[in-house]
Amino acid sequence: MAAVGVIVWILCLIGNYYLAKKKNRNVVTWVVLSIFFSWIVLIVNLCMKPND
Repeated sequence: MAAVGVIVWILCLIGNYYLAKKKNRNVVTWVVLSIFFSWIVLIVNLCMKPND
């Protein structure tokens, strides 16, 4: 059961990395936030508009 949680956590990290990069955001900040609040940060990152 713990293995599933670790896999979801890693997928959220990867997803936040690619979303931050695609939306011209600071990748390090989003990955660090994702370490502590994985799926919540992913949802926030998905809802935000890209930077110009």
